[in-house]
Amino acid sequence: MSRFRPLLSATLFILLLFANASSQAAQDCPGRLFATGFDRQTVHGSREALIAAVQRGDPIRVGWELDFDGNGKPDMSHWSEAAFLSVRLGEVHAQVLGIHRQKPSRDSGDMSLPEKYSEWRGLLGTTGVLQGSFSDGTTMPDSIAVRITWCSENQALPSLLFRNGSNGETLAGSRAALLAAIRTGQTVHMGWGLSVERDGRQRSVEHVIAPIYVGIVHGEEVVAQLPEHIALQAYADVDRGLFEDPAVMWRGMMTTTGTFDAVWVNRATGEVVRRFPQRAAISWYGVPAPADTPALSVPGGVIIDAARDADRLPREH
Repeated sequence: MSRFRPLLSATLFILLLFANASSQAAQDCPGRLFATGFDRQTVHGSREALIAAVQRGDPIRVGWELDFDGNGKPDMSHWSEAAFLSVRLGEVHAQVLGIHRQKPSRDSGDMSLPEKYSEWRGLLGTTGVLQGSFSDGTTMPDSIAVRITWCSENQALPSLLFRNGSNGETLAGSRAALLAAIRTGQTVHMGWGLSVERDGRQRSVEHVIAPIYVGIVHGEEVVAQLPEHIALQAYADVDRGLFEDPAVMWRGMMTTTGTFDAVWVNRATGEVVRRFPQRAAISWYGVPAPADTPALSVPGGVIIDAARDADRLPREH
């Protein structure tokens, strides 16, 4: 601790904490491409993989850990988006966004903002080096033990989780994968379409959309409401891909049982212009999540608030 105390009072320790992640989290981030240890040696991945991701334009996050007392264990962790990336002679360097410097407590995990604004900016490299400076002219010490991790946010790409047939049968994937993705708060996308032969030509139309409401019923089936939009004159004819009456809005409801309820409503008059119940094969896309994700439904999870006009509240779902 003899070396640690002086550092606490130095500008080194008045760094910007983006996220106080654990050292394990820093090492196991999704999409981890490259990492160096406190000795600046490669501990994971390759520079080539990171450079390829940078050249593709992938969003890159960088995490770094500091070892103030030199015992080989991280004392503080940071995460940030790489605001500006440079590749030179096989090395990658990332500038991180400047933020208000933060002041950690000596004796607890508390953080505070100094009354006088001072911005910190940092530069990290695949060389294992961190450099930083403050807008008030203060600089960080040249020798800081850091462990740096580089991650691509494009590694966890959406994929087909489940595809149901028009009668609810499983055509691909699994309901369990879809339910897990929903329960982890993901934005799930849906795709459907049709293909027919007409006038000697194969004609088709495909749709992909993000629902505005998703529900899981009895832990088995999914109900999704599609966003409302101005109805088109035709959805499978490019030449007639024009707006209908601007007051006529289209909305749909789809389920993993294959039901598809489409409705056209004149919002000016409230009239239901058309209702078109169908059955459809639906593809559900998302990022795979653990299959054992706990259900959101729990006993007593929703109860009647007797003090707030209970007669107007649903008594069962």
